[in-house]
Amino acid sequence: MFSPLALLRLHVEAVWYVRFTHDLELARDGVQPPWKLLVTEVAGERVSIWRPDIALPEREILRLQIDEALTSQHVPQPGVHREVALVQTATPHITLEAAQRIARPLLPSEHPLLHLFYPDAPDDDFQPEQEPFVGALHEGRLLCLAHSSRRTTEACELGIETHVEARRRGFALAATLVWADLVRREGLVPLYSALATNTASLHLAKAAGYRPFARIATIS
Repeated sequence: MFSPLALLRLHVEAVWYVRFTHDLELARDGVQPPWKLLVTEVAGERVSIWRPDIALPEREILRLQIDEALTSQHVPQPGVHREVALVQTATPHITLEAAQRIARPLLPSEHPLLHLFYPDAPDDDFQPEQEPFVGALHEGRLLCLAHSSRRTTEACELGIETHVEARRRGFALAATLVWADLVRREGLVPLYSALATNTASLHLAKAAGYRPFARIATIS
């Protein structure tokens, strides 16, 4: 079982494609995140992750800005984004067997359904690193899709979308559970994250047994 700090590392690596040198210090070479500072409370400890190119004088200014943003929860702060990172630690509202009766992995022959589901997506938008693709289908039509929006050698972040007319019918919950089971079978950690203001996504996460391990703020 990963510690909260280890889960935070997995989440940051997966979402922003970054690499750490040791502990939670970002490597200077390679991909850099769009934010300058990430702050979170993990296991009762405040953690700050800085982009390496941010000099000390600017760090002091940003630290004050993000402190103000974190204490003013209801006041939008320019450049500040809040999200919740979650991992599956509780019992879901439905069993995996029940979920598998609603959603299932898409067969390779069914991948054209992905382009019907996302008609504006480029032809090469669906790559193996986004697997597993899990769908809830009705009469050959894809109503809900779960996939790996981000993937590393250790973890996958969930991407989930449901057609408007198919919402609140249990499709997203079922697809989320089947996707997570398939990710674990690969030996990877299934992770879930959502904007702190996205109550619908956070309700889905809770129903699927996901619980927060970090509440994150970034400033760009």
